[in-house]
Amino acid sequence: MLIVRQSARRRPRAGVVFATTLAMSILCLAVPASAASYLDSLRTLSRNANVSAMVIRLDDMSIIDEINPDQRLTPASVSKLYAAGAALEQFGPAHRFTSRFTTSGSVSGNTLNGNLVFVGGGDPALDNARLWTLINGLRERGVSRINGDLVVDDGLFGNVPCLTKDRCNAQRVASHAYSAPLSSAGVNFATIQTNVYAGERAGDPARVELLPRGLSGYLVANDVSTGLPSTRPSLSVWRTYDNGQSTLHLRGSLPMGTGPYKIHRAVTGPAEDTARVLAAMLDDMGIAVTGSVRVQGNIGGGNTLARVESDTLAEQLIPLMAYSNNYMADTLTLDLAADSGYNRPLTLPLASQALEALADRALRENFPMQAIAGNGAVLDSGSGLAVSNKLSARDLVALLSYMYRQPSLFPAFYGSIPVPLSAPSRTLKQGNFDWLTRINGKTGTLSEPVTVRALAGYFRLQNGGYGAFAFVINGTSSRPSLSYRQTVTAYQTDMESILADY
Repeated sequence: MLIVRQSARRRPRAGVVFATTLAMSILCLAVPASAASYLDSLRTLSRNANVSAMVIRLDDMSIIDEINPDQRLTPASVSKLYAAGAALEQFGPAHRFTSRFTTSGSVSGNTLNGNLVFVGGGDPALDNARLWTLINGLRERGVSRINGDLVVDDGLFGNVPCLTKDRCNAQRVASHAYSAPLSSAGVNFATIQTNVYAGERAGDPARVELLPRGLSGYLVANDVSTGLPSTRPSLSVWRTYDNGQSTLHLRGSLPMGTGPYKIHRAVTGPAEDTARVLAAMLDDMGIAVTGSVRVQGNIGGGNTLARVESDTLAEQLIPLMAYSNNYMADTLTLDLAADSGYNRPLTLPLASQALEALADRALRENFPMQAIAGNGAVLDSGSGLAVSNKLSARDLVALLSYMYRQPSLFPAFYGSIPVPLSAPSRTLKQGNFDWLTRINGKTGTLSEPVTVRALAGYFRLQNGGYGAFAFVINGTSSRPSLSYRQTVTAYQTDMESILADY
């Protein structure tokens, strides 16, 4: 009898199943999935705050994670990324700003017969050191007497109006440097520089030194005493302007033998202050001015007697970003408009159209599906001091991607953004080693009318490539205030989890 055997289905061995499953699990762990959720802390925060966040790989534009990436919020100082990018595009990394002494008069012997005109060139970082260099150039021509006026020409920008609450308030009372007014002829970031020294004995008044030596135009109300060496320093300084008179007020106590304590406070009129600084320096150098000291715009013409150039734009961007210098960022923004021939006087919203154009271009080239005509980023200042600025995480990531793909500009742009380990600010110094060394980030902070915390920049992938990230956090009308732990710790924790996998 023929017996036909029906072959049974072969059952896989349990060991093979386990090995295959284990291999697949290891593979999944080794290659992070794009759908993975990394921004968990920020997602939790978004229940009580407005959050826009996005993290991508730049080589293929793949999204690692995102939260409301198209929601436009107040970005604060991360706006400076646009000022830097637009300036690099228009001027180039090697550009230098030039400040000059000119005259329509003539030099006879050691005397200039005519007005000495300082022509402000819109240098965002012009300081006393460069003014000394400029005056030395005048001395090298043998000039030791000005038979005429000392005139500061601030016509490159014209009389720039204050359009933010902080800057307008600072014209009357200034307790900080960040709200300094703007001018093409400003010096020392439009601040008055002061050194304060404790006295030699306890109970002595402190010594207050305005810089440069002999600076006029300020009354000093000094109520700073000298304490014992073991006491802690306390110093409060503010500048007021009333009935045409600026007064520097100082209160507190300093330990015996300490100083100098270096103080910077916003001035009322930057061009007028430059005129006073130049007058003091010329006098200190033994160059007499027989006429008046004044400000006048658009004098034009004349022969150049001496000139001084700034550092390169690439070099200037480093302190601009590191110290989040509002004066530098907004002066750069005005420089863009002046170079483009806009009508004077310039205003920041008008000048910031160049930044908005860059934002639109970057979004269109990197995320064309999200670029909607007439509905772009809003930038009314390069500094971010204007709370009317509105940017989304996608806007910022688009800019970072756009600059990454500009081979002649990216080194200067990337090099200007601080690395937490070496940044002067302590805001980013609390993370792990990857956080401290593998990201370049520009922060943004405002306290009114709601808390604003932002961070945008680049990170290095474990394979040597680049990624880009942007986090923008705003308080709400019902919860306007947010703590450091709620905001900075949240995006730091989430970013560290991404760095661990990527």
